[in-house]
Amino acid sequence: MTREERRAYIRRVVDDAPPLDSEDADRLRALIPMGARVQAERTAAAPRKRRPAGRRTAA
Repeated sequence: MTREERRAYIRRVVDDAPPLDSEDADRLRALIPMGARVQAERTAAAPRKRRPAGRRTAA
């Protein structure tokens, strides 16, 4: 399974899941603080930079 296929599969599972009730949503919010959720979204949305292999700076 390629990375794109895996992401598409996970997206289908998440989209097809029933919505959380208010108690479960509150528990989830308590487990994952807002700052961590925002940072995770930013990290996932940011393009990754690849460093060229073999290049080093003088120390």
